Amino acid sequence: MTSHDADLQAAVDATSVVHDTGEQEDLVEALREALAERDVETSDEEWLRRTVEGIKADRNYVIDSEPSDFVPRRDREGS
Repeated sequence: MTSHDADLQAAVDATSVVHDTGEQEDLVEALREALAERDVETSDEEWLRRTVEGIKADRNYVIDSEPSDFVPRRDREGS
């Protein structure tokens, strides 16, 4: 099983809660906001859409990929 970044998964989990509660209709925007709260930016629209579809299909969705332009926090911070 492949391991993916915890910040990405936390943002997906937060978006799943938004979906469950119906707080926001635009889940792509909700995911983008959840990523921004974790200092993650992406312009990979396909990954965002695919991830939202996964969230809609499974409330416990686990990411199976990372955005094509994703840079992990440890690499951004120079650790």
